[in-house]
Amino acid sequence: MKFLALILCFMSSFALADAPLEIVSIKGKVLYYRERVISILTEKTVLKNDDLIMTKDGRVSLQFEDTTLEFSPHSLFRVMNLKNKERHQFGEFLMGDFSSTTRKKLVDTRRLEVLLPKSKVHVIGTKYIVQIAANVEKLLSRQKGEFEELPRLELIPEVVASNDLVTQITCFEGKVFVKTDSGQEKQLEKSESVLYSGNGANLRMTLKDDSDLELIRDGLKFFSSEQTDTSANPVE
Repeated sequence: MKFLALILCFMSSFALADAPLEIVSIKGKVLYYRERVISILTEKTVLKNDDLIMTKDGRVSLQFEDTTLEFSPHSLFRVMNLKNKERHQFGEFLMGDFSSTTRKKLVDTRRLEVLLPKSKVHVIGTKYIVQIAANVEKLLSRQKGEFEELPRLELIPEVVASNDLVTQITCFEGKVFVKTDSGQEKQLEKSESVLYSGNGANLRMTLKDDSDLELIRDGLKFFSSEQTDTSANPVE
């Protein structure tokens, strides 16, 4: 798989993180793939680097120090949890939707980073949502809570490499820095969103109004009431 080679390349430049990774909650059916074996994920599972989480019809929340990542149904995320002096890389998100919430008081000043198939995002104390789908129609369907099953595991590398793959990143609070493989760079602030396909050469930024943000949040069922307080203001 192509993304395995990418992971090995990045692992060579990082020291393994000492920070714990906690499974905060699981709802519904969630699986993980490790060493060619698929198992049911439970709150007692000890996740390891390179584990591939497959949410199926369920949801899972993971805690990385002061950052919580929550994944919607039929999403794929590979755990990496790697650190060096400059950054803390949580993993590689391949398809589906996830939200990220970081508390105001960070453990350190490292960049908090998630790899996407053809870009990466890093943040400083923020809330944002990432969506990746095979095309725009499927991305919009997921925003309405219609979560179609993902392709079979062996087909994922082909789908992820497709130029039709669509990515949308929306900032709900704080700042999000996006850099695509084509060299495009954007800094998003509250209510700003970028949408692109392929390697991100066609990166397009839009400003979402409150109703747009509410539709995305409610359709994907992210940022519950206990998460949407003012404690997640960004650290400048």
